[in-house]
Amino acid sequence: MVALSLGSCVGGGPGAKAWEKEYDVAIIGAGMGGLSCGAYLAKAGMKVLICEQHSVPGGYCTSFERDGFTFETTIHSLQECGEGGLIYQTLEDLGIQDEIKFIPLDPVRRVVGKDYGLTLSSDIKQLEDDLVAMFPAEKEAIRELIVDAITFDIENPELMMSLVGKTNGDIIEPRFQDPKLKLILYSIGGPPQTQAIWGLIPQFNTLSRKNNYFPEGGGRALANLFARTFKEYGGDLALNTLVTKILIEGGKAVGLELESGEKIKAKYVVSNADARLTFLKLVGEEWLPEEFTQKLLEAEVWPSAFLVSLGVDMDLGSLGFGGEVIHYSPAESIEELTTTDPRKMGIDIIIQSLRDPSLAPPGKHAVSIMALLPYHYMDNWHTEDGKRGEEYRKLKEQVADRLIASAENVIPGLLEHIVYQDVATPLTYERYTLNYQGSIMGWLSTPENIAWIYGWGQRTPIENLYQAGHWAGIGGIPTVIFSGKTAADLILKDIQEAK
Repeated sequence: MVALSLGSCVGGGPGAKAWEKEYDVAIIGAGMGGLSCGAYLAKAGMKVLICEQHSVPGGYCTSFERDGFTFETTIHSLQECGEGGLIYQTLEDLGIQDEIKFIPLDPVRRVVGKDYGLTLSSDIKQLEDDLVAMFPAEKEAIRELIVDAITFDIENPELMMSLVGKTNGDIIEPRFQDPKLKLILYSIGGPPQTQAIWGLIPQFNTLSRKNNYFPEGGGRALANLFARTFKEYGGDLALNTLVTKILIEGGKAVGLELESGEKIKAKYVVSNADARLTFLKLVGEEWLPEEFTQKLLEAEVWPSAFLVSLGVDMDLGSLGFGGEVIHYSPAESIEELTTTDPRKMGIDIIIQSLRDPSLAPPGKHAVSIMALLPYHYMDNWHTEDGKRGEEYRKLKEQVADRLIASAENVIPGLLEHIVYQDVATPLTYERYTLNYQGSIMGWLSTPENIAWIYGWGQRTPIENLYQAGHWAGIGGIPTVIFSGKTAADLILKDIQEAK
């Protein structure tokens, strides 16, 4: 992507004011962490610049429109949007809580296998009854699991801490005997190796709190609201603007250098970008402690995704479908849950336009099919030195065809009703976000990573350089937005203490 000079970015152009070259704060990346941080700082009266290499703000919280259909890039649902939630609190702080509508999702999810189906609604007692009806011999174990899920909360630190370092397998295997029940529970909470602190019990807890929403207008509506608010508070948003270097003097961040060669002076710098990119390329290893650099190279990251976005001319609502995420798993054994064979792996199917009818033309629907396929699948998707040619295009279409065929087990006749199709691979996600291997959530939430990340917080080894976004902590849009507020608070506190 060619980066534009600051003078030709959004807000520039003929007749517009000249871009300033010196700021209180320069932020790399207009993901939700960067936008949140920028909005808080701009509201506090700081002169703030956000540089974003992509043509739209939002990072993974965005949508794209094709042929009248609006598709999400990643969002399944959002939590913390109701009163008291992290997203709502942020909107309230910025005075924009009434400028976007969140659509409650209930039911939230449905899991479907070759010979079973289970709907997950916010009525946690109904979920318990449904599971007991399917597996009466496991009644007591199911009840104990539901009790743990309901009481999983920060106010019950003993239960939360008991999950740290454990996996879904550690939670499920000792409690349950029936292989099919275990298969269903793993389909809901993630395979056995999934970290328990983000697995089955927390997911059931989220259901019980009626805490799942979808932003009206899609993810881009939320991102655009934050971007507009940032600019209304006086911030400068430079899209199509690639940062190539964080300027360091005497171990302190003092500004940015852009692909155009322009240098932007800033008293403070915040990176909402990929952590490896931030430190190993934009900063440089010569400024970093060796132990920190080694951890950057060793720490595991969340995988990327393969996404098929379909516009269809089917009346899916009349066929009994809703806006819930449908997880279809053809797996007949626990071992098959982690396969990367597109014909056998689990997929998520979401009909976004049954949540918000404005996302598709009348009588049609926007359907997403997502699978977690690795970046290195089939020799990096049949690319050579990162170059995508005919073999790459053939492979991604072949994988898409196999996932569509799998989805037809849930939506019969889907293939013959497709009127638009778009396919994204992990390489696509990498290209648009610059995230390492197209990771969709930053650092993998292992106990080791969490201890490391929160051990040094959002400050970095470089003075006046801070982090925000999913590389600064736990992934997920609510916590990412909150990380922006935290970074802003740290800067404002440092400014106050320096006076």
